[in-house]
Amino acid sequence: MADWRAQGRLDADALPAAWAPTLPDRTDWRNWLDRALLILGAALLCAGVIVFFAFNWEALHKFAKFALLAAALTLLAGFAALRPSGDMPGRAALAGAQIVSGVLMAVIGQTYQTGADAWQLFALWTLLAVPWALAARSAPHWWIVLVVGNVALLRYGSVQLGVGGMFELLFSARYARETMMFLLAASVIQLALWYALAARAGSWGFRGVTGPRLIGLLACGYAGWVGLMSLLTSHVEGVGLLVGGAALIGLGAWFRWRAFDIVVLSLVCLTGIGVIITAAGRWLIDFHGDFGSFLLLAMLTIGLAVVAASWLLRAWREESGRAA
Repeated sequence: MADWRAQGRLDADALPAAWAPTLPDRTDWRNWLDRALLILGAALLCAGVIVFFAFNWEALHKFAKFALLAAALTLLAGFAALRPSGDMPGRAALAGAQIVSGVLMAVIGQTYQTGADAWQLFALWTLLAVPWALAARSAPHWWIVLVVGNVALLRYGSVQLGVGGMFELLFSARYARETMMFLLAASVIQLALWYALAARAGSWGFRGVTGPRLIGLLACGYAGWVGLMSLLTSHVEGVGLLVGGAALIGLGAWFRWRAFDIVVLSLVCLTGIGVIITAAGRWLIDFHGDFGSFLLLAMLTIGLAVVAASWLLRAWREESGRAA
């Protein structure tokens, strides 16, 4: 449509009224570049701090390491304090302070070997990241808290089961299904807490859709994995399958009628299709283990995808009409 309009084949007056706001002008591009370069610069500076300590670990005295990190935190905090409230460079400095706080915890842990596990590092990092997020009053800073906190939970689950690594938890642990239920419950609690804080303390940064989407992604992943682990065993575990299905239905209902979000609904549909196809595949292979089973699974996948796409499109249109 943009090409047709530029060629004069489409009258600009004939375009929908919603078309004009979607066309970026020079100011929009400048603002976008400012934000993109600021985020990239902050990320590269944080990566540089981490690489610096990794490369010069043996050459630096332990007090020199602590002094450099303390100086970095002081400079970042001082720079943010001198900037106006809500200023993007100030918020970038606070995000850098959140990352450097984690580097400080890692340096302390490597310097004084106490036998503590990595989940404690991430848990302390999460606690240290909270004050910086409160100071920034910005949603992206809470995203960092969410990511680091959930890494701590995942690592804690793997340690409790005596599993060496986090990803081994997904495949080889004896009680991995129960642990995934725990992580699923934790993600649901986080989602409820986010919306409660958004309703009462939105000015502190609990706003926008990215935070709920991150938590929704986790919840869908855990719910789907509980369902798959309940199916891919010698005997189907009905409790796990029920828990995974109930979680997906609950997420779908919430993001459809209470806090509409087409992205999370799409994730719910994708996860549900995966669980249904796995269940159908197990049944077909157990009772009709021939090549035709794969053809039936392909047809079922296509049919479920069409149903999900139709439902999502209808929900989007209804929500758009209600908003208009």
